[in-house]
Amino acid sequence: MDAHRRVMFLAPGTPFFDRDEAGAGDVDDDFRAVTADTPDGWSCDTGPDWTMLAPHGFRMPLQGWKIHVSATAENAARILARSWDWLVPQRMAFKFIRSRQVLLRRNGKYGDRGASGKFITIYPEDETRLASALNELGALLDGEQGPYILSDLRWRSGPLYVRYGGFVARTMKTERGETVPCIEDPEGRLVPDRRGPSFRPPEWVTIPDCLEEAVKARNAGTLNDFPYRAEQALHFSNGGGVYRATDLRTGAPVLLREARPLAGIDTNGEDAVARLLRERDCLRRLGGLPWVPELVEARVGHEHHFLVREYVEGETLAVRTTRDNPSSPGADPERTADYTRWALDVLDQIEQGVRAMHQRGVVFGDLHPGNVMVRPDGSIAFIDLETASTDLTARQIHAAPGFAAPSTHRGKDIDRYALGCLRLALFTPLTSLLPWDADKADQLIELVQARYPVPADYGDKVRADLAPLPAADGAGTPDGHPDAEPVDPPTVAGRGLAEGRIDRAAVEQGILMTATPHREDRLFPGDTAQFILPEGGACLAYGAAGVLWALSEAGADIPAAHVDWLEQTARRFAEPSPGLYTGMSGIACALERLGRTDAATALLKEADRAEPANDSLLDGRAGLGLAHLHMARATGDDAALKRAMVLAEQVAENAGGRPPRRGEAGLMRGRSGGALLLLRLHAHTHDTGLLDRARDLLDTDLRALGWTARPDAEEGWAEGAVGARPTFAAGSGGTALVLKEYLAGRHEPRFALACETVLRSALDCVPHTAGLFHGFAGVLLTATRLAGPAEATAVERLVATVDLYRVAHEGRPAFLGLENVRLTTDLATGAAGVLLALNAADTPAGATAFL
Repeated sequence: MDAHRRVMFLAPGTPFFDRDEAGAGDVDDDFRAVTADTPDGWSCDTGPDWTMLAPHGFRMPLQGWKIHVSATAENAARILARSWDWLVPQRMAFKFIRSRQVLLRRNGKYGDRGASGKFITIYPEDETRLASALNELGALLDGEQGPYILSDLRWRSGPLYVRYGGFVARTMKTERGETVPCIEDPEGRLVPDRRGPSFRPPEWVTIPDCLEEAVKARNAGTLNDFPYRAEQALHFSNGGGVYRATDLRTGAPVLLREARPLAGIDTNGEDAVARLLRERDCLRRLGGLPWVPELVEARVGHEHHFLVREYVEGETLAVRTTRDNPSSPGADPERTADYTRWALDVLDQIEQGVRAMHQRGVVFGDLHPGNVMVRPDGSIAFIDLETASTDLTARQIHAAPGFAAPSTHRGKDIDRYALGCLRLALFTPLTSLLPWDADKADQLIELVQARYPVPADYGDKVRADLAPLPAADGAGTPDGHPDAEPVDPPTVAGRGLAEGRIDRAAVEQGILMTATPHREDRLFPGDTAQFILPEGGACLAYGAAGVLWALSEAGADIPAAHVDWLEQTARRFAEPSPGLYTGMSGIACALERLGRTDAATALLKEADRAEPANDSLLDGRAGLGLAHLHMARATGDDAALKRAMVLAEQVAENAGGRPPRRGEAGLMRGRSGGALLLLRLHAHTHDTGLLDRARDLLDTDLRALGWTARPDAEEGWAEGAVGARPTFAAGSGGTALVLKEYLAGRHEPRFALACETVLRSALDCVPHTAGLFHGFAGVLLTATRLAGPAEATAVERLVATVDLYRVAHEGRPAFLGLENVRLTTDLATGAAGVLLALNAADTPAGATAFL
């Protein structure tokens, strides 16, 4: 999931991802219209974000021209009152954002730019009613302001906007399996209801006469006199975009930063324009410093503000360190020494640059590897100064995970703390653990000193930069977006855990103590996907099924009430998706594993009613086929076996068509999942043709992962193949485990060499996060399954490395999920995945989540 969507679930007062109910259930924050008496002859329905009103007898058209009313938090109540007074007598259906808090979130810096500004939606039944609403309501609201709605056509200069789209929520699956809103074309076919960054109605729609004036005004409002040509979009947010451009007067490359008025509101209440102007002022003050790009100008164009500055060639420090860091202890000593010299030189440059900024009275405020460019000549430049400030006593508002200063820090001390984090981050990616455990700094320093030839005073410099400060008056913590989670996590204590090998029983207890059987949306706290996917709170990857599966594999005593919760929740899904890890078939397998065979059989039949959108193991035919095979083995059901074989045949046939798309590589989304299904069926049927097909799928997946054959030998791989990254879901770790199953039935030298290469990489790997899919647990599981007796000591050493990722929650081991911003217990990202991997290390022959 996009990190910007994660902000919606950074609820205050909890160390877990959760729904922020402020504005969704807080009546005090609701607009008065939410609690007002429903007009006679009308129906009213209020959900988490919207309140919908419709007159009795109104039949909502499926699609058409609808009106959006834009608003800010300041004028929303006034706009709603005027709109209500006009819409109700007109008996025109409408909905509105229910609270100021929800509106602030949608207009916020990390809100969905496609939804920004949309406060009221009006549903005219026809073009006559559309025209009357625009003219009459538009006159009543003339002069009110709101964020520009990018996907819509603006009506005159007020807050009304128009677009053609769906009135009733309908969805469809794209070719890639994504669920998107849809409308019907003239032939009755469902097509995506696109909400792009500009007004583009479907080609087959005729623009109503009443909109001709607005269309002409839009076409006249272009940037004809704008002396820059945008050539490449580098980043988009709710506040605007960032573009590589050319100065048409000089031909020089420049960087354009766009700011949308009244959009991108941050936790300080400032919009994107305020931040742009502050960056302009800071760039002027820092002019001439070699570490700071030169300001060209700031100007306004077609209602948006633009800052133009020197374009810095090169790569971000984040890219350079990820690519060039020889992070394993077995790396070539000369390469490690070269990297260390380079990293220390970069750190010296950054320290000099930060000191120079401070001497000119500017605090960076958001120093992290993504905001430092490394030029081709090796010099560095600071970029993205939108949070820089000339207030040397200011608190931090925004910060990247792993670089947010404690709430006690102000002004220059914020940059000093970030510099200490950078001293660690250039060697190890785990600085985001620092706020969660007071001992993590020393652990990370020891890790760096053991692996890199850093100077003797390295640790002292890091400790000095990270040293705690006394509490400041009015201390607070940055919040409100994924780059600024609370740096003093609530209810988390970083001490009280025993030293040495982690206790699996303590991990089990830590998971079980987080259970919330009174909630309907989730049983165990997990990744934000559990609030977004239809079966998220119950599914194998992010929900209760995966947690209970891992606990069962580890031999934990699982309360029957937890299994009841999973079974009852699964029965409530009206249109379940069939996916193994994200849908109903995985829930069915978990329930069978937990002794609920009858319920599992019924649920798997439900899962079969929906056609899988792809062939993947994650949520497609390969996963559904494995679920049927699992059930056939468990119950002897011949029908389930036949269904698994049909799905395997479809997977194999489909693989012969198009080549894999971007992102379709590895175990979960690539061809390896299909190969796993074929191999498991081969083990059941002994059909050697299944081996041949599995070989083709695995060969395709290895190439998609970046493995390239040596031109001089069919058995070898090119030096420096990028595919050896040993992560489980999207790297070569999961694929290597399938390769090993293939090798059990047939010798293939290239596959054996790939497994050996992945194993060497896994034994020395320190990923960014702890989880199974993308982090350490998956690496440990990979190493455990690939290793032989000769690697037993190395595997045990790897098991001990889990302590780097361990923090404490109420005296029990806990683990942070993706991006290390919140604790999670699910299989894919959190403690259940770690438990599964630890159990596999103790019992290598055991089954773990179908591997």
